[in-house]
Amino acid sequence: MKPEPETCPVCGRDEKRKISSNLNLCRNCHIIFNSDCRSLSYDRDYFINEYREQYGKTYLEDYGNIYNLSMSRLDRILELLAVEGKHSLLDIGCAAGFFLKAAKDRGISTLLGIEISSYAADYCRETFGIDVIESPFDTVELHKRFDIITSWFFIEHCMDPMGAIKRVFSMLNKGGVFALSVPSYYGPMYYFDTDKWIETHPADHRIDLSPTSAKSILKEIGFKKIDGVKCGYHPERVLKSSSLIYGLFEPLYRKFTDVTAFSDTIEIYAVK
Repeated sequence: MKPEPETCPVCGRDEKRKISSNLNLCRNCHIIFNSDCRSLSYDRDYFINEYREQYGKTYLEDYGNIYNLSMSRLDRILELLAVEGKHSLLDIGCAAGFFLKAAKDRGISTLLGIEISSYAADYCRETFGIDVIESPFDTVELHKRFDIITSWFFIEHCMDPMGAIKRVFSMLNKGGVFALSVPSYYGPMYYFDTDKWIETHPADHRIDLSPTSAKSILKEIGFKKIDGVKCGYHPERVLKSSSLIYGLFEPLYRKFTDVTAFSDTIEIYAVK
């Protein structure tokens, strides 16, 4: 008997266009989903060797860059936050706790991380003294709400991304902020080198969003005041920096990406 075609993990509809053997574009909610998503082992090797292969340094060696980025993210979050008094923050998929450390330095009093990697969770506890629950998010039982919930490159790993975001909404105080980063197919890699984008698509990524689809999903769940911004900035993926017109192109491209969030990765900030 022929198996039923896989449905979209966000909207549940079977209205897809295949773009590769395992990647599908949902015609209804406009996400790309991976029908052959596989979990990886997020052990020490993942944070040291695999990270170095991709970025030229280990995850721990990238602390300064991640910490500075975290401070910029906190600026946005605290501007949007409509909760007075001392604040609480939950970071889902907190890795080694660099964002939590930045939040601690900004004076956020109640901090908690959730992380499936024993290596990363232990590092956060031992180095920064911040509590981390070592568990998948969907099995954690927390009987409290938070003013801020963050998930930096976590949602794309969820087999049930819609369920995860709905759970975040239920755990957030009114006026609280949900901030997340996700891979985006509305960016130079997908639009200007689709074959390479497909070839290098991570096996453990279940979904890829766009600024528009991400906002639609969050609005449907009940979030308001939703803003999307670019995370990565790579004009050289559109036009080589050695081009004679690059000097004219780059400032125009920067303005375009500032307005449209055209980027291979995006950040979304939403208020409950």
